[in-house]
Amino acid sequence: MTLLHIDNLRVGPGRSAPIVEELTLTVERGETVGLVGESGCGKSLTALSIMGLLPENLRVRQGRILLEGQEIQSLPQRKLRHLRGEKMGMIFQEPLTALNPVMTVGSQITEVLRTHRGLSANAARARALELLTLVKIPDAEARLNDYPHQMSGGMRQRVVIAIALACSPSLLIADEPTTALDVTVQAQILRLLKQLQQEENLGLLFITHDLGVVRQVADRIVVMYAGSVVEEGRVDAVLDAPRHPYTAGLIAARPQGSFAAGAPRLADIAGSVPAPEARPDGCVFRARCPRAQSRCEAERPALVRAPTGRATRCHFPLTEGVPA
Repeated sequence: MTLLHIDNLRVGPGRSAPIVEELTLTVERGETVGLVGESGCGKSLTALSIMGLLPENLRVRQGRILLEGQEIQSLPQRKLRHLRGEKMGMIFQEPLTALNPVMTVGSQITEVLRTHRGLSANAARARALELLTLVKIPDAEARLNDYPHQMSGGMRQRVVIAIALACSPSLLIADEPTTALDVTVQAQILRLLKQLQQEENLGLLFITHDLGVVRQVADRIVVMYAGSVVEEGRVDAVLDAPRHPYTAGLIAARPQGSFAAGAPRLADIAGSVPAPEARPDGCVFRARCPRAQSRCEAERPALVRAPTGRATRCHFPLTEGVPA
């Protein structure tokens, strides 16, 4: 059974223009799916929709979110709170703001365990110690009594991971978990996540803007633009031979080669992601696309999915017959 299935999701404020629209994706148990795109494409909003943590002014206006076959977006808050701990966990982007500054990290982990598992204080503390050891925090017993500000960024991120894993969820959502970390700590966190995902057979939805990170950790990649999926497929197939011009632009914008004088300039994608209310008719990427033609202005492309799972939303894809 598919672990997570999102079908034609539309999220927005009331009757105004939707921020996320026509979003469909799946995550299988034991699989890592990388969700990528520029800021403003709807990646984090997708994660908050799954977790039922949307701001008060936003709501799921259409579509279904199924976790292990159960539709969850319309569940009462009491049942949804239970699912957040038992079945799905989330690693937030900035651990210093995700953690409570006036509670020790041990108290924050045991709170989850006592709420969802009904453990005694001693049993919850013992499990918290196991979790800190699992995420490779040195001198874990002493660290239980630390406050978040007493820990480094990498240690705080490990604490957030421990909280997300406390009740052994089936689905783990990681929202840019390494953005604020230096490259050495980033590599450690990525290795840790991959190890835990394999050991626990988790489904992992990994949200990032870093294509290099996606290639390291993901099995499949889903590329979002202006609230919709524009390309999807096996990670190596997509990154080695992109079909959508937006995906190709993201890859070309990564630093490559020498920074010496006279070296080629860093490529960029002209313009910016349009606001929801300013999205044009037809293809929403056409104003920034070097391949745009009159059809792109008149007709919105459908997401065409091949039997292999490779999918592209483009009238004039870059290549044909690319390996899936």
